[in-house]
Amino acid sequence: MNFKKNITGNKSKIAQCSFCHKAKNVKFIFADRKFNFFFCFTCHMGFTYPYPKPKELEKYYHENYWVTPGLLGFFRKYVFDFFQTRRKRWVMHYLSKGKILDVGAGEAKFAKSLGNRYQVTSLDVPSSKIINKSVLKVNFLKWQTSNRFDAIVFWESLEHTPKPEQYLQKAYKLLKKDGFMFIEYPRFDSFESRFFNKYWFHLDPPRHYSYITEKGLELLVSRTGLLRVFHGSVAAFEYAIWGFIGSTLNIINLRITDILKQNRSLILLFLLIPFFIMVVFIEIFFAIIGQSPIGLMIAKKESKNLAP
Repeated sequence: MNFKKNITGNKSKIAQCSFCHKAKNVKFIFADRKFNFFFCFTCHMGFTYPYPKPKELEKYYHENYWVTPGLLGFFRKYVFDFFQTRRKRWVMHYLSKGKILDVGAGEAKFAKSLGNRYQVTSLDVPSSKIINKSVLKVNFLKWQTSNRFDAIVFWESLEHTPKPEQYLQKAYKLLKKDGFMFIEYPRFDSFESRFFNKYWFHLDPPRHYSYITEKGLELLVSRTGLLRVFHGSVAAFEYAIWGFIGSTLNIINLRITDILKQNRSLILLFLLIPFFIMVVFIEIFFAIIGQSPIGLMIAKKESKNLAP
């Protein structure tokens, strides 16, 4: 990518979109630490620049990123297991049995939640420090398999890739006809994102590269050849509540999640309890009016879309 001129103290302005590789409608938004944020009004997607090389990126994923040890880890596991039963319900609503591919599976908790009714293949990136031996550490775009799946899920993982359209294209090829794709993601066009701006917790550079809007994802899914079944905001309180708290603390440069995971201390968490209670009511209100910062896309590969 080419840079042309300096902007507000940053090194330069990007010349082309990371996704469509066009320059006309790319706008600089803001900068946070050493990362610049841009938005393409053609793709309706945002992205981070510069993006670290794979070896450099690894240092941003500390050893406790996937698994939080100690009492804090137990508390986090309980909260996430409770709220993320929604994912099981979504899949079971559309699919009574079959093969499922989980891309960006982490420790494969989703696979465990489904029991024996489904055959789940869990993938994550080769550099991940995942303990679960059942998780395949592979480059998804280069991964070769003869399996075809009844459903493919991206639970808060698509935003981690600089190539979301290629991921969806690859997933489309691996879907059986009438198979489903589930994408849960942070909504870059949500009220919270606009309100907190560069302090929004779910920006999380450079671990997050792509910043997805509803319109941007609609365009990606349409170009892939999938038929939208559902698209809207969802009540994902384990992300929304903590995200609001984290966004607020980001303003004073307190990166709360990494501090808690690395120090394993609950003292700061207890100090946040009054604020936490207030945020619960805020996020319930946002969920009611359709302004949760988390979105869900469910799409289907119909037989009419298949090439002869």
